[in-house]
Amino acid sequence: MAMVYRNLLSLTSIAVVALILSGCNTLGPMFKQRDAAQPVASGSPTAEQMVAYLNDNARRLQTIQCNHVAIDCKQGQQNAPGLDGLLVVQKPRKFRLKAKVLGQPAVDLGSNQDEFWYWISKAEPIPYVFHCDYQSMERGQVKMPIPIQPEMILAAMGVSEYDPNRTYEVRQVGNQTELIDKVISPQGRPVTRATIFLRSAAAPGKPQVLGHVLRDEQGKDICAVHVQEIQIHRQTGAVLPQKIRFQWPSEQLEMTMRFGEFQTPELTPDRAQRMFTRQDLVSLPGFDLATWSPDEEVKKTRGVSP
Repeated sequence: MAMVYRNLLSLTSIAVVALILSGCNTLGPMFKQRDAAQPVASGSPTAEQMVAYLNDNARRLQTIQCNHVAIDCKQGQQNAPGLDGLLVVQKPRKFRLKAKVLGQPAVDLGSNQDEFWYWISKAEPIPYVFHCDYQSMERGQVKMPIPIQPEMILAAMGVSEYDPNRTYEVRQVGNQTELIDKVISPQGRPVTRATIFLRSAAAPGKPQVLGHVLRDEQGKDICAVHVQEIQIHRQTGAVLPQKIRFQWPSEQLEMTMRFGEFQTPELTPDRAQRMFTRQDLVSLPGFDLATWSPDEEVKKTRGVSP
């Protein structure tokens, strides 16, 4: 059971990192935002319309914080203990998630303009602070335990903006419309990322953007993200997630994240420096995912807290 717990905790942490990639922006009533083109009468939105509405939601926000994030994860029939965390996100690429199990530090994930990192208290044989610079990710030379891309949490929170100059494919599937982007994975492989819209107007409290699917070269799902519940940000009117479910079919891994109310925090330069860097983890051993090697020789330690 202890081994199952460690494996699930590790997979949960990596799954949270995958949020950066998962691009599941959520919106309010479809095609109602300011300064946006009206949808076509058929209810089949164009790529330009979908990108415009995603970006309208993202531009309402700069920094958000959620003090109550609940994370549940299971692999096959095995369930991991629930995590309780704090999440802070700041555009364009900064985030920090600190989570505990039974009151003890368990997971620390972060990103800034240059790199991302994650630390898992029960990782074996050594609880490294795994880190990787974004330049190496973009060159497609990074090994990851689960195939993912960067830019995940920001996109999942509805904060990441889509490039209006990119060429997107639009695909109609039943009552859904997929906005498809061709991208390169951290392993250097071509993949497609589909942001899935509901074609008709969503019911109150339900997502207009249903989620996101990452597919490999053969069209097989690598990761699927389902937006199940949403909330309205009081200060800006932006739509943010309240409940999201992730699935990694090849790993038989499923994760659910539930978010309390999001706030707009005041981040001083000092707090931002502490929040969006690894400076409070410097006492822990590090491991560079780009070079696949430890930062330095370390002794085996277990359950170390930052």
